[in-house]
Amino acid sequence: MRLDAPDRACSVSLSSLEDAIDFFARIDPQGRFLHISAPALAFIGYHREYLRIIALRDLVAQEDVPLLDACLRQAQSTGEVQKCTLHLIKTLTYPRLVELRIAPDADRPGQLLVVGHDVSAWADNEQCLTYAMYHDVLTGLDNLASARHEVERAKQEAVDNGFRIALLQIDIDEFHRVNQAFGYEVGDRILHETALRLKSACHAREFVARCYSDAFLILLREVPGRDYVEEFARRISDAIQLPYSHEGQTLQLSVSIGAAMYPDPANGSDQLLHHVDEALAQAGRNRGYSFAFYERRPAGGRSDTLKLEFDLHSGIRNGEFSLHYQPIVEARGGRVVAIEALMRWQHPVLGPIAPDVFISLAESAGLINFLGGWALKNACMQLTQWDARGIHLQYASVNVSARQFRDKRFPAAVREAFRLTGLEPRRIVLEITESVLMEEPDQAKRLLEELTDLGVRFAVDDFGTGYSSLAYLQSFPLAALKIDRRFISNLPSSRNDQAIVEAVVGLARTLGLDLIAEGVETEAQRELLVASGCELIQGWLACEALPITELVRKFEAGELRALDR
Repeated sequence: MRLDAPDRACSVSLSSLEDAIDFFARIDPQGRFLHISAPALAFIGYHREYLRIIALRDLVAQEDVPLLDACLRQAQSTGEVQKCTLHLIKTLTYPRLVELRIAPDADRPGQLLVVGHDVSAWADNEQCLTYAMYHDVLTGLDNLASARHEVERAKQEAVDNGFRIALLQIDIDEFHRVNQAFGYEVGDRILHETALRLKSACHAREFVARCYSDAFLILLREVPGRDYVEEFARRISDAIQLPYSHEGQTLQLSVSIGAAMYPDPANGSDQLLHHVDEALAQAGRNRGYSFAFYERRPAGGRSDTLKLEFDLHSGIRNGEFSLHYQPIVEARGGRVVAIEALMRWQHPVLGPIAPDVFISLAESAGLINFLGGWALKNACMQLTQWDARGIHLQYASVNVSARQFRDKRFPAAVREAFRLTGLEPRRIVLEITESVLMEEPDQAKRLLEELTDLGVRFAVDDFGTGYSSLAYLQSFPLAALKIDRRFISNLPSSRNDQAIVEAVVGLARTLGLDLIAEGVETEAQRELLVASGCELIQGWLACEALPITELVRKFEAGELRALDR
């Protein structure tokens, strides 16, 4: 049979069909061409002579050949029309996406008819529409619809592979003021730059999306724990707080960040997007650094807050509160110098309640002085018990809330703790924040002097995040500064953080204060702190906060070493 024209049995209607479609051919069972239409030749760009020596599969992209072979076999075995979409290689190896329909020729047993339509343009349009459906036009980031799919995929990976994921939502604080002051075009440019900053702050496997006008999502995989997430959030916050520039003017933005983890048995449901919204709302209510983890709370508003407050009373009576202890160690030698006492509440129904939640409840319920006094007495007793067991530490540090510090009964509660336990007051360091000192500085100074005369020492917690001036800092009788973890997390890669740490080390030396670096998680961070002259560190690199029995076990096993007496 000739390849250059249809035989005489072909009807006029078939010729009309050939002219109307992109590709029409008749092939034998091996796929060799018996006839091909003129439009098909024009479509694929080959000469008739060349098609005499090849088969249909030779025009198909290599990866699509199995699909074509399967379609041919199915058409021959069933006698029905089969369909497949694959790439035909045109001249100069230019592929086109074609939908083929293959069926036995009823008039010529053993032969097959092949009809094809070019669907490349349709596929390109579909790809563009799909991209637009799952991406943000302004920033080029994935959008909320894409994020929903990615979160579900990551949750399944977490279950299958036994790791945890974390979702963060980042909201630019009061961004509407930028639009009002400079216009929406400038606002869009700043959002685009913000997206670039977020991408630069993330690793390749970390998913970034724009979910709302001034809000973004970041999905982290294989998360080791909450400390890692919080340090990552601080890195993101620092990146956004770098100045933006517009026509010679400098703009400064801040963010609120909410985070939720999965799986998280303490918080039940796996609705991460809903949880991260709630966490963001909580972060917006915080003062200073606006970050919060999702914590499950009873639904129902005030009545359930009141119920949790009632549970706080019963929790105290039922012994649901405990102290975990985190070592403070030498930066060089790794020996444990001291411990920090951290309060925990294990609710019998809700599980662990976040400290920021129950401390706030305790303050509103008038129980903070009781809980704070209980923590101080337990820390004092713990040091005396460890002394008896041969575990000798210099001191224990205990956090003091703002309301507890301002309570007139606070000095008496401190004295009572020492009277009951017999511990020397110099072995207790009370940690307060800069904001506590600066709210009523004269009263704060008098109280510090009163307790310092007793022998108690004071440390400024989260140093660098408040607003105290150096003049005030010199006037307070302080013993130590605890440099905030946000300056530690990026220390190996951030020259700014390195300069800040070196400045704080110099400041501490000048004022004769101890300096403790918080949130030290890596050996690289430790080495830079040692090089800067910081002598004490605290964080997961040395040891996480643990119940007393587990901490004692580490001392007895030699995993932790105390100072020689």
